[in-house]
Amino acid sequence: MKIAYFLDVPVKIGGAGNLLIQQAGLMAELYDVIVVIPTDENGNPNPEYKKRCIRLHLAYAGLQFYTFYNFMNIDYMAVMNSVPCIEEFARKENITFFHSVQLNPAVEYVSRKLKIPHLMNIYQLQKSEFKLCPGDVYAQYHMCDSKMYSELWRQEAGVSSKCVRPIAIREEIKRKAVYPTDKLRFLMLGDICERKNQLTAIQAVEQCLATKDLELHLAGYLDSDYARECMVYVESHKLEAKVVFHDFVEDITPLLEKCDCLLCTSTDESFPSSMVEAVSYDMTIISTPVAGVPELFIDGYNSFVSDNFTVESIRDCILKCVRHYADGEIVNIHENAQKTWQENFAKKTVRHQIDLYYSEVRSDKHFKGLDIFHDVEKEVKNTERMLGSVKSEGEEWIYTRSLYFTLLRERFRGGKIYIWGAGKLGKLMAEILQKIVGDVEIMAFIDTYREGLCCGIPIIKPNETPMNKKFIYCIGYLHNNVEAVHYLEERGLKLNEQIWKSC
Repeated sequence: MKIAYFLDVPVKIGGAGNLLIQQAGLMAELYDVIVVIPTDENGNPNPEYKKRCIRLHLAYAGLQFYTFYNFMNIDYMAVMNSVPCIEEFARKENITFFHSVQLNPAVEYVSRKLKIPHLMNIYQLQKSEFKLCPGDVYAQYHMCDSKMYSELWRQEAGVSSKCVRPIAIREEIKRKAVYPTDKLRFLMLGDICERKNQLTAIQAVEQCLATKDLELHLAGYLDSDYARECMVYVESHKLEAKVVFHDFVEDITPLLEKCDCLLCTSTDESFPSSMVEAVSYDMTIISTPVAGVPELFIDGYNSFVSDNFTVESIRDCILKCVRHYADGEIVNIHENAQKTWQENFAKKTVRHQIDLYYSEVRSDKHFKGLDIFHDVEKEVKNTERMLGSVKSEGEEWIYTRSLYFTLLRERFRGGKIYIWGAGKLGKLMAEILQKIVGDVEIMAFIDTYREGLCCGIPIIKPNETPMNKKFIYCIGYLHNNVEAVHYLEERGLKLNEQIWKSC
């Protein structure tokens, strides 16, 4: 069997793509393996993924293709345009099995055409996302690292799914020589972003400093507004000596060896692979109860898990860990964590689980047809023709979201719509809906700051907006639109039922 592992992005590196490379390296001990790395507009494969392939002695190739982390963002025409090069590659390399990460409809198309089994890895999606499934254009076999999301995919997408945990980066745990009782060093891994919730972690550590000498090290990309917000907070609160930003770190081994505890304060994860890396280096796990974490990590047994996601709860969790270090009880926590590691993350354990699932996928000789792909393509092209008359003013996202707008056409037809946001994007959304739906009535624009008329339509305040499940509420702006979603959800409306994020 020759397996092609399709990665996810042409720049940077994420946990999902990194885990697939680790799975490729693991299964290369049993099968012929090649890793397919997305290329940028100049044809250059993602350099970080390339380095990891070289380090693991994995064969790799660069191709231009597109993956998506949710259904809303699928650029369908880009997907279809990448099919020929994937098909040519599969034929040339005599590929007999596909394993991809994130939504990759182009690989699924080639899978069906050439009768090559296809298994996809994709992780956290909210239940409401599945209301946007663009027909049956995704793989029918799915693998992820938490039981919670594995079950969600089974229920909502009707696919076969299996939970396989992340792979340990070592053959055995590298034990610490001693567990310190004075100063403790905490480590956070991953992009500095809202869902990783690092600002809350910084504030929790800050509240602990009066009790214990702590250091917090953060390793992750620093190019976001949220990262700048975190750095400004550290500077303004004079925490530079206690909170250290490392930016992206290619080799995190020195940090894993140096630090004592891994701190995870995420609000949205499937199962953080950083925890497996941390236990591999005998670090203490401190985490929020996010997604699949409580499936394996139990507060006071093999880790410290907060009650919720607040600063106060995370602070109390850290202080509980500190007390265990002080009284020596931390030894028992680590012994139990090592048992958890052996039973769930050890390479031999994970390799066996993946191989069994590969056998199950290969045994299914039924492949779904291609008609659904062509039917969707026809509808998307029709939508793009309608979008061609919209004065987009450089907002190219309206074309990459043409599948999303295709899905909205029937859902919005004959509807009464409120557009939240009377700025440039709100006006653009109104024009898009009028062009592609036609039979739609825009009742008002919702805006906290603007008044009067927009496009000849009244502007109203959020508190003046009627809340009715028969109406449609379309959020027409990008920055902080999650706040508008929360406002509407608190009033009994549901995302992707009455609430739609247009951009």
